[in-house]
This record gives sequence, C-alpha cells and structure tokens, in this order.
Amino acid sequence: MKFKKFSLKNIPVEEAHGGSGQRQVLVKAGYIASDNLEAITKGFLSKGSSYDWHSHEGIDEIFIVLKGSGKFFCGDDETDYREEDVVLAPPNIKHKITTSQKH
Repeated sequence: MKFKKFSLKNIPVEEAHGGSGQRQVLVKAGYIASDNLEAITKGFLSKGSSYDWHSHEGIDEIFIVLKGSGKFFCGDDETDYREEDVVLAPPNIKHKITTSQKH
C-alpha cells in the first residue's frame, strides 16, 4: 500500500452524536490495512456544549484535548480535563464529555 496524505481543511465537518457536537473523520477503517482501528476523528465542541451519553460496542475511544477544558463522565466516574490531557474511554461503557463555559 502506498502512503496516503490528507489536508484537514479538505475533510468535511459533520454532526456527531445526534448533533451535540461536530467532528471530522480523519481516518476510517476502509482507509487502512489493519482491522484493529475503527476510525480517527477530530471533534469540535463549542463552549458550554457536550457530546451526550453514548457508548461504542467493542471499541475503545481516545480523546486528546487540544484546546479547552471541561468534564468527562464514564459510567459512575467523572474527571476534569484540560488542554494536553489524554482520556481513554473503554468499550461498552456509556460516557459523556462536556465543555466549560470558557476555553
């Protein structure tokens, strides 16, 4: 397989999790040879918004916070997050991410 190259400015932005936020799908399973990756996305949440409760069956989710802060909820647990944090959400457990009123 030859390498692939994409520009973020050419990847469309779409609604995510019922319209509670937006994302760009950077890599989809069909783009790569491995069966061990579902997707890589870049999500966008405006101040005071959230990705509502949801889960991913059999899929781990990794959040890398580039900008902003807020709270991450996973099952009965919660934690604050801020820029440069990495948060891992295990498969099959409902989770939610909210942003603070200021970034």
